[in-house]
Amino acid sequence: MARSLDRSVRFTGSSGAVLNMLIVLGLVGAIGWYLSPYSPQPNELLVQAFMANPYLNGLILFVLFVGIMYNLRQAMMVSPAVSWINSFRNSVDPSRTRLPRAPMLITAVSRMLLDADERGGRLSQASTRAILDSVGLRIDEGREIGRYATNLLVFLGLLGTFWGLLQTVNGVSDVIGSLAGTTGGSSSDAVGSLITNLNEPLSGMGTAFSSSLFGLGGSLVLGLLDIQAGQAQNRFYSDLEDWLSGITDTTTSSRKDGGKASRDYSAAELEDTLVRLEQAITQLANAQHEGAGAVQQEIRQLGRTLLEGKAPKGR
Repeated sequence: MARSLDRSVRFTGSSGAVLNMLIVLGLVGAIGWYLSPYSPQPNELLVQAFMANPYLNGLILFVLFVGIMYNLRQAMMVSPAVSWINSFRNSVDPSRTRLPRAPMLITAVSRMLLDADERGGRLSQASTRAILDSVGLRIDEGREIGRYATNLLVFLGLLGTFWGLLQTVNGVSDVIGSLAGTTGGSSSDAVGSLITNLNEPLSGMGTAFSSSLFGLGGSLVLGLLDIQAGQAQNRFYSDLEDWLSGITDTTTSSRKDGGKASRDYSAAELEDTLVRLEQAITQLANAQHEGAGAVQQEIRQLGRTLLEGKAPKGR
C-alpha cells in the first residue's frame, strides 16, 4: 500500500496496562504480607482464616491465581499485534516475505491486509468493517472468560458462606439438644459443656466468613485487572480503527442489491455525467428535428408527383 495513503497513527502497546496490573498485585501482596506471620508485626489473621476451611479456600486461591495469569495474558496479547502491524507498515519488501507470523489476535487482519497489498489497492469499506468486527469479536470472547473467573470467585465465596451457616445451624441445634437432655449435674458442669459444644458452631462461622473474605477479595482483584486489560485492548482497537480509516477507499463501495452492483459517484463525476447527458439530449432533439424536416420534404415531393400524374393529357 502506498505510504502516502498510510495515516500517521502511533499504536499504543500494553506496557502501561501491564505495569498498572503489577502495581495492583504488588499492593495486594504487601497487604497480605503485612497480615501474615512474617511481617514486622506478626499476625495470624489470614492463616487462621485460611485454615477455617483449607479445601474451599485453597480452591478460591487457585481460581484467583488462574484469573490473574489470564488477565495478564490478555493484556500482553496487544504488544505482539502492535509489533506485527508496525512491521507491516515499515516493511520495504514488496512481497512481504520477511514479516513475522501474525499473532492470534489479528490473524484475520493480517490475511486481509496482505491480500489487499498484493492487489496494489486500498481496502474497501466492507473489508475494513470485517477486520474491525473480527478484532472486536476476539476481544469480547477473551474478556468473557475473565468475567467468568470473577463471578466464579463470588460464587465460591457465597458457597462457603452458606456452607458455614449450615454448619452453625446444625451445631447450635445439637447444643440445644444436649442441654435439653442434661437433667443432673452442677451448673458449672453445664456451662462448661455449653462452651465445649459451641466450638463446632463457631467453626462453621469461621468457614462462612473466611470463604467470603477470600472470594470477595479475589473478585475485587480480578475486577481491577480485567479493567486494565480491557483498556489496553480498547486502545488497540481504537488505534487500529483510526489507522484503517486512513487506508480505506471511501470513493467507491460495492454492495449487493438484487444481484446488481451499484457505484457511489463523487460530486465531480456526477456533474460530468449530467453535462454529457444534457449534450446527448440536445443531439437527440436536433436529430429528431432534422428527421422531421426530411419527412415533410418527402411528403411534399410525393404530393407534387401525384398531382402531376393526374393532370389532363390534352391540355
